Amino acid sequence: MVLIKKMYRVNGRLRHLFLFPAILLGSILQVAAQQGDQRIEEIRRLDRQVNEQIALTERVEEGTGLYCNELVVNKGDKPWPAVGIYRTVLMFYYTFGDREKDPYPNRLLKITVMTNRSARQESAEYLFNPGGQLIFYFEKGEEDPQAERRYYFASERLIRLMRGQRIVDNNSRPALRAALAVLKGKKKLVGIFLRSLEH
Repeated sequence: MVLIKKMYRVNGRLRHLFLFPAILLGSILQVAAQQGDQRIEEIRRLDRQVNEQIALTERVEEGTGLYCNELVVNKGDKPWPAVGIYRTVLMFYYTFGDREKDPYPNRLLKITVMTNRSARQESAEYLFNPGGQLIFYFEKGEEDPQAERRYYFASERLIRLMRGQRIVDNNSRPALRAALAVLKGKKKLVGIFLRSLEH
């Protein structure tokens, strides 16, 4: 009986030794998740704000401080070989940045991409923070609601990837490859936007 009590005390101490790090690790992960959620909420807030500005600009005729450049690829909807009807519309929404350094509007807020390929329609959005970094990317295909993908970035590093309503491991190799492709596409589109301001 004494031996059993001694073993229980030893096992109890060991149990406490293992329990404390597990609780500590759980607390650290919970704080990290909350910080990640706060960043996601801030990105969503900024996205709503920019969308409201865009909607206001489309309703009101006088200047709102928000500008838009539009690029249409294949405006006449002429059929492309092996594709059929093909058309892409790029919309670059921008406003004033630091007016002391540059008096002209050049701070990119959002890029939207609408593509029609035969009967299929695809859309994508790129959202930027005031520092010009990509913080959110959204893509959607018409045929499958689960094909919706949302990429959230901090310092242009992927912090969350969602497919439909499901959160995907953002450290997986496919997620990192997809995020890299998004950043590459963003770089190309930002280059087009900057060149459009030169004229």
